[in-house]
Amino acid sequence: MEISLAKERAFHLVPRTTLEIAQIRVDEKRTNLVAGMVGSLISRPKPEEIKHISSENRLEAFWFVSISARTVYDRNKSYSVAVGGSEVQRVTVLGREVAVDAKSKSFLLNGVEHCADERRVSSTFDGTSGQKNDFSKYLTFEKLEIPEADKFMPEGILVVPPQMRATAVVRQVMAEVVKPVQAQTILEERVDVEAIDLFFRPVYAFEYEWSAKNKRAVIEFDALTGDIRTDGKKLGDQIKSIWTRDLLFDLTADAVGMVVPGGSIAVKLVKAVVDRKK
Repeated sequence: MEISLAKERAFHLVPRTTLEIAQIRVDEKRTNLVAGMVGSLISRPKPEEIKHISSENRLEAFWFVSISARTVYDRNKSYSVAVGGSEVQRVTVLGREVAVDAKSKSFLLNGVEHCADERRVSSTFDGTSGQKNDFSKYLTFEKLEIPEADKFMPEGILVVPPQMRATAVVRQVMAEVVKPVQAQTILEERVDVEAIDLFFRPVYAFEYEWSAKNKRAVIEFDALTGDIRTDGKKLGDQIKSIWTRDLLFDLTADAVGMVVPGGSIAVKLVKAVVDRKK
């Protein structure tokens, strides 16, 4: 089996809405948003009763992985062919005479099927949980490549490092793409990992306090789609680690052999992932 690995890349998506504009939009709706969160359906607060406490400008990670597989193989096959009537006893096919089965009124032809099995799967995964999630809508937004991941520390922005490494998400897609085949001879077996991309999408979190109810709430604003979530959270206090390219992009030749279903398949790595000596 030959496996080709695409260059591992990291991108940050360019926000379509600034933090300041997002806060204005959330402020305009804060009465309904916050009151709805804390479950107050009877007493509605006045806008001035709900105070903005803090803001968080952050980048959350998700993975995009695309893998294709092609297997060319031969397999033996016997074909049962019905004859024209009960009176037929023998048939000459391709210059060879074959007997007709008296019960089924058919005869068997042995042949070899020449097959090509091609598959492609593209999936996105949450960077924290590693669970498959549909982030495909973000792939069309403007993006900028991060050339040096270890130095990616934009001022005033919290970068939330992914907890799932490349190997973990590639393994999930590989299991969908690489399937066993019934074959006598395998002529070609190739897997192309076409994309191993890490994306950071911009999210704003605004914390509000309703002092009369002694309640606090965090509203999240998606800086790309404009969607608002009322069950948000602040992540600044939870971030304890930093991310590096070598830590997350861990697809080496040995690792590739481990992610291929079966585990013991001999793998030939035909393209290097990255030159980590540079």
